[in-house]
Amino acid sequence: MRRTLSFLLTLLVLLAFSYQWENWPGFFKPMKNSAMGGTYVTTAEGIESLLLNPALFEAGGAVGSNLNLSENVATIAPKLFELLKDPNKITQLATDTEFLKAVQGVHSYGLDLYGGYGTNLVWASVGGLGAFQTELFWNLSSLMNLSQVELGAWASYFGMLGGSVKLTKDLKIGLSVGFGMAGTLIPATGTSYPATVDVTNQSSLTAVLPDVSKLFSYIDTPFFVFNVGALYRWNDLSLGVAFHYNSKDILRDGPTQVLSAGVSYDLKILKLAFEMEDILNAQKSLYRKMNLGLESNFGFLKLYAGLHAGWLTGGLKLDVPFFNVAFSTYVVEFSPNAGLMGERKYTLSFSTRF
Repeated sequence: MRRTLSFLLTLLVLLAFSYQWENWPGFFKPMKNSAMGGTYVTTAEGIESLLLNPALFEAGGAVGSNLNLSENVATIAPKLFELLKDPNKITQLATDTEFLKAVQGVHSYGLDLYGGYGTNLVWASVGGLGAFQTELFWNLSSLMNLSQVELGAWASYFGMLGGSVKLTKDLKIGLSVGFGMAGTLIPATGTSYPATVDVTNQSSLTAVLPDVSKLFSYIDTPFFVFNVGALYRWNDLSLGVAFHYNSKDILRDGPTQVLSAGVSYDLKILKLAFEMEDILNAQKSLYRKMNLGLESNFGFLKLYAGLHAGWLTGGLKLDVPFFNVAFSTYVVEFSPNAGLMGERKYTLSFSTRF
């Protein structure tokens, strides 16, 4: 009886929830922050802090990229490469048990490209950042239900200006504003995101696919982003708050606002961070909003670990002069409840700082 009730409760939650997207046009987390359990309010750094908490912004520049891969990449990538060499092998994939099992569930692949520079101007640090984002998403709940596959892809580009200023010895505030363009590539029409597609029906699939020759024409929705934050440091203790606003989030078909607060403590060889993310979101459970992060700095090698929405995260970064290579593993939780609908992801990051 208890198992039945538990199953019905889980099913009800899955049917009732709306996707809790963790990145969208004008907002994404760099590799370090994803590896640290998604914490960013007191741990963001560099030019990327203009995206997350501009109070942490300091003069400097960076150019970087994040390649975000789903956990099934090791299985499907070799098979897709074989398909590119020999398109006739598509019939083999249709009966390949390993491949079919790998594509089931929720999966997404994305790319973030960004660059920017900041300098000190009298009593403030000011700078700007530009970025391009794109992501492919699908949810195949069962191979027995190919008529109800959720499929989506989107892209955006934007720029923002901002900076930070010290009000007192221990208190900093920051502000950034930006403008960009975004659009859904799948569905190419104006239906809701993601689209529900019958992949066994060619006309159903064709109806949502874009015209590749006009790909950038679908990125046609303007949006405005606004970030404001504050950071208070007392010795090795940091307290912070950050607010993000997007006037037109194409994934939610409306404005998005995220208020987060966090605390961190620096033990020199180990930094501990805890935060409550997206506090105003009434759909998310309390545990779903909690992020915990750890950072250990060995100079040229930095190690990260964390807990995000009940899932373990981690990563490492090789930090040599002017160039960084990093790898992280983390989970995107699409449900408003922790540990219910997570997708394990891997990010390979390259950046140079100047």
